[in-house]
Amino acid sequence: MQFKTKLDAAWAYPTKLFVVNVSEWRYMKPVVKRAKCCHCEICSLYCPTGCIEDMGNYFGVDLDHCKGCGLCAKTCPVHAIKMVMEV
Repeated sequence: MQFKTKLDAAWAYPTKLFVVNVSEWRYMKPVVKRAKCCHCEICSLYCPTGCIEDMGNYFGVDLDHCKGCGLCAKTCPVHAIKMVMEV
């Protein structure tokens, strides 16, 4: 099984998680400040849907599969992720 991150977690099987587009359910979405991201991957570890993607020098969010729970923003040590209202 191929994981989206280098770290395996027993629950993080993207082929099973990415079946339903959950973007219509959320009212808040994460916005990543690319320059502020320290590339520590903590946000990716805490994401329950596994929608955090490594973009090279920062981590981005797959908004089609993000539920808007805000765990990524709460766990980011440098506050590079901010939750904003979905428009």
